[in-house]
Amino acid sequence: MKLKSKTLIATSLTALPLFLFLLYFLGYPKETIEDTFSGQKEIEFQIPKPKGKSSLVFSILKTGEAKTLEAFVIEGGSVFKIVTVAHSGFYIQHPKGNFLFDTGLGTKINEQFQVFPLYLKILMEYQLVQTAKEQLETNGVKLDSIQDVFFSHLHWDHASGLKDFPFAKIHTLPSELNNPKIELGYISSQFDGSSVHWSHLQFQNKPYASYAKSFDWFGDGTAVFVPMKGHSEGSVGLFLNTENGQTYFLTGDIVWRREGFSNKRHKPRGARWIVDYDKVALGEEISRVHELLKLNPELQVIPAHDHDVQSPLGFYPLVIGKNK
Repeated sequence: MKLKSKTLIATSLTALPLFLFLLYFLGYPKETIEDTFSGQKEIEFQIPKPKGKSSLVFSILKTGEAKTLEAFVIEGGSVFKIVTVAHSGFYIQHPKGNFLFDTGLGTKINEQFQVFPLYLKILMEYQLVQTAKEQLETNGVKLDSIQDVFFSHLHWDHASGLKDFPFAKIHTLPSELNNPKIELGYISSQFDGSSVHWSHLQFQNKPYASYAKSFDWFGDGTAVFVPMKGHSEGSVGLFLNTENGQTYFLTGDIVWRREGFSNKRHKPRGARWIVDYDKVALGEEISRVHELLKLNPELQVIPAHDHDVQSPLGFYPLVIGKNK
């Protein structure tokens, strides 16, 4: 009996710290996100209308997916609920030219992925569906028609297909290349070498909604890029004003689930340790988008990995934003 009691005590002393660490890793206690923008004037959060009638539409290119617990993708998520994580790019079509925003998983993803240490391979396991290049070519899109590819950031699951589009200019903020380490989620082979045609983004001092700077790609207010803080050094978001009058906001990896914005919740703490650059700035960005949603209830926010948001909209070749 004494031996059993000692064993039980030893087991409890070992298990309790592990359990407490797991709770902390998943985000308990929850990180408080301040109401950074709640005192600003409502007019500062109004999303401008495009100049004239929009002819822009877009599609979601689902290139891969993964199944995981909700607790691993949003702070406070359930350990009993399985969710699908999408690895998506976006194909934007406009009379002045078509472009991509992120590429998702590319043709060399299996080879690229091997550089990760074992713990990242386990945490970032994926299932390839079909690359953006293959989806577009199958539907009659010639690669040389894609002259521009923009990136929300250059983490492995967004930039994997960068070199699949050799005719395109590659648009990112220069700061995305400041510290592209493997342990931070970058795979340098995806974007290194002289074959990449860089054309770094330069934001203008033109406010757009609550963003002090922006870049209007077509000059008509249909596709407007904004800097987004926190996830990486050079994260970028994209507002799309479509043909049917809807406004969409592609937010990259600021959050992985839309509820992160609507309920002001970070990723789990353990995930932030690995993938997020600046927790304070990230909290400010989540607060900003939360306020945008509150004051623009018709705004449709699409995080890059939220399958539950993307699936109801439909995947390529389905076109989103077209007049019926």
